[in-house]
Amino acid sequence: MRRWLVFLLATIATLGGVLAPPAAAAVIPIGRLGETLRVEFKGLVADVAVTGIAPSAVPPGFGYPPRAPRYQVYRADVTVTPVQLPTPYAMGITYAFRGVTPTGDAYEPRNSDAPDALQYGLQDAQVGRTFSGGVWWDCYRDLVSNVVLLDRITGVRLAQWNVA
Repeated sequence: MRRWLVFLLATIATLGGVLAPPAAAAVIPIGRLGETLRVEFKGLVADVAVTGIAPSAVPPGFGYPPRAPRYQVYRADVTVTPVQLPTPYAMGITYAFRGVTPTGDAYEPRNSDAPDALQYGLQDAQVGRTFSGGVWWDCYRDLVSNVVLLDRITGVRLAQWNVA
């Protein structure tokens, strides 16, 4: 009985390795700061560039103050040129720029009332009209080494910019 059980488990393991499809990584555009990347996702096409990341004063409407131990706010400057939009507000509900650290922390973007916030351009984008704005993070541990563009709803990675 024991031999049959071992034979059955070995057969299942072998068939599982043969029949299972190989894992594949998602193909997304990856670049460095300043490079413009073409982002395509479900009918939404745009040329996006993260041009710089720097320490920033706390913008108006940021909410609670920066947290310990670092107590710093960082701003990423982003430029977007929409190429194809299903609706004018599609980018506002789809795009989220996350700051990722070398140790794996990921800072979510915080809304602000600053007049040059990127969120306002994303809410009323028009094809061919380039706009720029800021994205702010509360960097309470390590500094940002990558900026990742995500779909807010599904969490799918759409693009990545490496800082160094």
